[in-house]
Amino acid sequence: MTSRSEKARQALMDAAEELYALHGVEAVSNRAITERAGSANHSAVAYHFGTRDGLISALLRRHMDEVGPLRTARIERLDDATDLRALIACWVLPHVHVLRSTPAPAWRARFLFQLRTLPSADTLTREAMADADDPEALTARMSATLGDLPRGILHARAQIAAGVLLGVCAEFERLVALGDQEGSWEEVGVFLIDAIAGMIAAPVSPGGHYDPPRSPLGI
Repeated sequence: MTSRSEKARQALMDAAEELYALHGVEAVSNRAITERAGSANHSAVAYHFGTRDGLISALLRRHMDEVGPLRTARIERLDDATDLRALIACWVLPHVHVLRSTPAPAWRARFLFQLRTLPSADTLTREAMADADDPEALTARMSATLGDLPRGILHARAQIAAGVLLGVCAEFERLVALGDQEGSWEEVGVFLIDAIAGMIAAPVSPGGHYDPPRSPLGI
């Protein structure tokens, strides 16, 4: 791929991320993306990505390519005595670090949050995470620190935690864009670790074994 072609491709991805973040995936046409990217070729999305799902897959892979090495490095530093908060940090902090490092104006967190409503989001996310460290490895280590917490409850709470992670980051990104945020991305990360650790380790009441469908969209 030539540098000119790659530049055009990145411009389309940046435009899509912004428009999807602002308006939702279903409300944005490929033509609107090409116009926002400054391209006169209204078939540019089809040329570079094939379909809308191909474009979204590229956006997810771009994010995971940035998150993945940071997560791997954290996991490699873990030891056998690692506690629950350190395990959750391996999941939360690489994601937060990438969002913090995204040049302004940033739309990444809001795009990922909007993506939850897309029917193909789970499939696309699984494909984007295919080469990532196995999330089951972290889940297994969490389970070992939690004693008698049923594995199904852990998975169900992790699904809720994924929504919390995406929602909190999307809202903070929005406030940053408005200049109304209090605190920093680092403080958001610590807040999320504390909140998620508290929820995952909470006692299980009788009748509290609801197990929602599993989704990987907690990237």
